[in-house]
Amino acid sequence: MRTLIIALLIVCAAGTAQAGFMDAVDKLVTGSEQIREQLPPSQEQPPAQPRHETLAPGEDRHYIQADDYFISDKPLQGHEWIYVQLAKLTAAPSAATKGEAEFFKVTDGNKLWTRYFWHSRLATTADIKLGAQVIMFEGNNRGDVYDAPAEKAAARRDAWFMARVTDVSDTYKGFITVSGGYKASLENLRVPVVRK
Repeated sequence: MRTLIIALLIVCAAGTAQAGFMDAVDKLVTGSEQIREQLPPSQEQPPAQPRHETLAPGEDRHYIQADDYFISDKPLQGHEWIYVQLAKLTAAPSAATKGEAEFFKVTDGNKLWTRYFWHSRLATTADIKLGAQVIMFEGNNRGDVYDAPAEKAAARRDAWFMARVTDVSDTYKGFITVSGGYKASLENLRVPVVRK
């Protein structure tokens, strides 16, 4: 009888151990390291942001230099938005030139006389108001939001545009909406500097 009880205890203990061993596990711990649960690609962490190049002296984080201008052959007034081009001043405006200045376009090397030109600076929170004119980079986007340039070559080669701020209700999400219905990252905004 005693032998029978001992045999039953051994069988019960083995059955319990085996039942725990065969149960499904949510994660496996090996040597204090956890094996990361495999997630579908849509749930994995977003890709790392591109690494920005080192800025040259006199450049801001958009790779715009202190002597750069944005130019156009037409004013923003009367349009939802306009393309603007990066340029260097070669002849200042004067009465003799009817207020026009000559510029060397950085993108294609051509010259242009125009009265529509703007020095600019990075926008601050105080600049982001309804109706404010802003300049944005068009060559880098994240979904439907235009982002700041990630590299100097693109910033100096690709398109920029000017529009007016039309909606600031999404600033907590990191972007605004401008005329034309375009969304721009808060990090992608420049404002024209008023000429004196």
